[in-house]
Amino acid sequence: MTLQPDNEIAALFDPNFDEPEPAIVPPGALPPSWAAAMAANRTPNAAAANSDTSAIAPPRELAWSQAPDIGITTPAPVFSPTPPAEPAPAGKGKRRGKKRTKKTATDGEFSRQTAAAKKRADKDRRTVRLELVGVEGNVTRTRRQSTAWFVQPPGPWNMRPVGRQKRYIQNEGMVLANLAESGVTGMHRRLVRTPWPVRQWAQKHDAWAEPIPDVPGALSWADYLRGQQHAMLWGNPTQKGRYWGIELPPRSAMAQRLDWLGHWLVPVIDVPLLGKIAQLVGKWARDAFLNEQKAIADHLATIERHLSGQGVNAKPATPAEMDYLLLRSASLGLPLDADGIIAGAGNWEESDVATLEDLTNLALTPGDGYTTVRGQVGGRDYTGYAIVLTVGRMAPLPIPEKMLPWQVLGDPSGEPLEWSERIKLKTKSQTVRGLRRLTSKIEAQFDHYTIEHDQVPPQELAEQHARAQQVISDIEEDHSGLSVRTEGWYRVLVVGSTPQEAKEKVSMLQEMYAPRIRLEQEHGQYQLLREFIPGEPLANIAHCRRMSVEALSAGMAAVGDRIGDRTGVVVGQTASIAPRPAVWDLFAAHEKKHKSGLTPIVAVPGSGKTFLAGVLVYQAVRAGAYGVVLDPSGPLKKLAQLPEFRGIAEVQALTGRTSRPGSLNPYRVILDPRRDDPEYDPHSVDYQDDPDPVAAAQGQYDADVRAAAAERISVAVSVLKMMLTPARLEHEWTETVLQTAANMVGGERHHNLREVLAAIDLIGRNDDNVDLRSCAKSVHQDLAMMSDLSEARVLFPEEGTVGDVDDFVNDKIRLTVLTMPGLQLPPLGSDASQWTPQQRMAGPLMHMAAWLANRLVYELPRYERKVLFLDENKYLEQTGAGRTLNLRIARDSRKFKVRALVCSQLPDDYLGVDGSDDKSALTYEVIIGDLGGNAHAIEGALKLLNLPAGEGYEALLADLGGGGEDTLDEDTNTEHLDQARRFIVKMADDIELIRSDWTHFVHMSHVFEALDSRATRTAMGTAV
Repeated sequence: MTLQPDNEIAALFDPNFDEPEPAIVPPGALPPSWAAAMAANRTPNAAAANSDTSAIAPPRELAWSQAPDIGITTPAPVFSPTPPAEPAPAGKGKRRGKKRTKKTATDGEFSRQTAAAKKRADKDRRTVRLELVGVEGNVTRTRRQSTAWFVQPPGPWNMRPVGRQKRYIQNEGMVLANLAESGVTGMHRRLVRTPWPVRQWAQKHDAWAEPIPDVPGALSWADYLRGQQHAMLWGNPTQKGRYWGIELPPRSAMAQRLDWLGHWLVPVIDVPLLGKIAQLVGKWARDAFLNEQKAIADHLATIERHLSGQGVNAKPATPAEMDYLLLRSASLGLPLDADGIIAGAGNWEESDVATLEDLTNLALTPGDGYTTVRGQVGGRDYTGYAIVLTVGRMAPLPIPEKMLPWQVLGDPSGEPLEWSERIKLKTKSQTVRGLRRLTSKIEAQFDHYTIEHDQVPPQELAEQHARAQQVISDIEEDHSGLSVRTEGWYRVLVVGSTPQEAKEKVSMLQEMYAPRIRLEQEHGQYQLLREFIPGEPLANIAHCRRMSVEALSAGMAAVGDRIGDRTGVVVGQTASIAPRPAVWDLFAAHEKKHKSGLTPIVAVPGSGKTFLAGVLVYQAVRAGAYGVVLDPSGPLKKLAQLPEFRGIAEVQALTGRTSRPGSLNPYRVILDPRRDDPEYDPHSVDYQDDPDPVAAAQGQYDADVRAAAAERISVAVSVLKMMLTPARLEHEWTETVLQTAANMVGGERHHNLREVLAAIDLIGRNDDNVDLRSCAKSVHQDLAMMSDLSEARVLFPEEGTVGDVDDFVNDKIRLTVLTMPGLQLPPLGSDASQWTPQQRMAGPLMHMAAWLANRLVYELPRYERKVLFLDENKYLEQTGAGRTLNLRIARDSRKFKVRALVCSQLPDDYLGVDGSDDKSALTYEVIIGDLGGNAHAIEGALKLLNLPAGEGYEALLADLGGGGEDTLDEDTNTEHLDQARRFIVKMADDIELIRSDWTHFVHMSHVFEALDSRATRTAMGTAV
């Protein structure tokens, strides 16, 4: 394998990394590796073509894909030029061509001291050996101490009520208190980072999807998967793993001696006679260790019970997790292994432990303040510069009311920080005894000032004495266990690809923790770095932090952004604590949780909700789902014109000259139930208790047919009412006229709205009631005028044109986009009495278009995955029939496996205001965008998200949208600094802040161009 020269740390996350990522990547710019690949395709290197082909390294593979062909050629590896070799020194006694440079005494002494210091440091490093001698299961052992390791999964934090966050802290604190009560005196906790499983996502996504067939010349499914992975890798996403190392009782003297003897006999393991003795001693040492574990089996079971309880939920580390802990701890300063370190056996002998020392080559330069780490990961050489920071003085921390947990304050930097915590647990009696000794010392110092020297003592003595007394009082009066005290040393690792970068990251991290917490950069960086390895001793005792278990647990190192899953489509990336891909299985609610598929997307115009919904529909259709989009304004019709959807997508215009007469006729849009539907099968479990299942099934079918007929009558009346002016609707006989005429026509599918108009005309001519007859004449006059509008041809078909509309959905069409070109929506907030006839027609057209979209979805087989996107939902909620449609979508989407993305500008459309149905209980997933700072909308959004008011969420919701300050002043406008839209996304109980950033998804640039509705744009949708 051809090895690369030293690479930057970030290189591991980009399979084709050749150049460092620029400081600011403009939206739409190709990542350097892809740009280099495309440039190589356009201008092949002629010199390389003429050179020896054997000298060219094979191209490196992109991330996982099932397809054998690669659409994007990887760039050739970059080789560093080899410096010319220096001439060999002349032989002894021969004259040289140049005079020897004469050094001053000062330079010579400095050089001598530098060389001596380096030689001494190298000698000390070579003499250091790991204390670890073996691993059995989840227990590591040194010659003096054994440690049992448990793994705590990442936990939630963001967007949880303060009371619940306090409970998280107290639950973890109680676990520590219970461990202290069980006799645990020491712990070594490690927070490690592992790469977010991009490759595993692609494998699962490919298995989850039923991709549409590839189209020649369009983006293939394999290239789509590669592009998705490549874009994810550019964010360097990681996930946390927190290990709890519980120190077990000290080992017996006999076991220690056997370990020492076995260690000294390792060199003679191959000698015929002594080798057998060495093997026998090794077996005795291992048996002694296993016997010790059997003797403390009950103690181990108690520890496991405490750690597996609420608050930590830790499980014993598996062999693979133990391997990762050891190998990662021994290679700190190097990149994370992109594939993870997967081993199997788990048990480590002393000879296996020795391999940990060879993973890295550590170099120390006295006075530099960092450790240089060199090693090989994935067949490539890397060099990292590691600096270990220690938590110093800490002020009182208002957690969780005003700040994040103190161990995650640095996570928003995006750096994969790793922690090492060495903790001593003190029992109540030990703590009180130590504090009483401390108060005695303080009192003695006080007497020394006042009695012996007749001086006023420093104020600090009185404050320290009062603080110690307060702590003693708290401990003696506390019965919860949360006052158990601890002593600890807390280290955090920072890595840079250059010394200067590492120092800049240290400065950034210190600023993020200031002013409440000081991060100290101590001397002895090599020893501090080795302290992260299990079994290694404490590097020093400086900056010992003493705190209660509750204050310690307020670090909550394991919490992070938790949203979505690792299977579905990409929504964006998390933006609260640490960035990582936000992936959403659109149909998990239906297939796994048996929940509704209604997803409200609430935001003001221009906030990016239509763009986000369009991206989700594109990804879903690519994965094999059926998509139906109702887009009145029309920009999403370009989705159906994308090359990869050729032959399986269509655009249906519901207005204009290309619209089909009668396509929105209520009597045709609303379908009768199918007799062969499974719910009418007499053998279904629903009819097994009936005496006559056949008659019961037939009765249910007949009842549903009558219900469909009644629904057609109701929808026809609602559509006609929406065409009338407010003054006409306020007339006492208008409702009676419309309802009577619709009942006269009936609810069968062969009718249309012109028949209802004829019935109204008949009432106006022949009814005995004068008032009713007068009202009918006026209503008929108004509706006849509306029916003559060009927009009304889809509602009022001419005779003989109704049959042109297909009765059944074409299942070969995967994406249907319903547009309404020329539709005149009423101005937002305007008085309905001032609307023009064309604006009044927008309501019924939108209403029936939503019913048609509903039909296109629900007429497909139930087992098929479907995505329904309805825009401008506010016009549907204005009528009772529209609210009924929304309620049906919410309740029936689970049965028909429909993911319904319904856009609106206000949460009120789903909260049941003004007496409508409250659908908030049916919203398993919710997406909230920029609400324009409207207090009423923010209050409704909190209800929709099921979040309490008055806990600070209002400010977060008010600050959604793009980053920067949006002004018209070119000198102060900073909106361009972050054009990615931000959303609050709720999935089940998880609620997170999502940043919808598509900068590196260059393979989907044609999709973004199709979705961009702005007047001026570039290929990636960036305003020019």
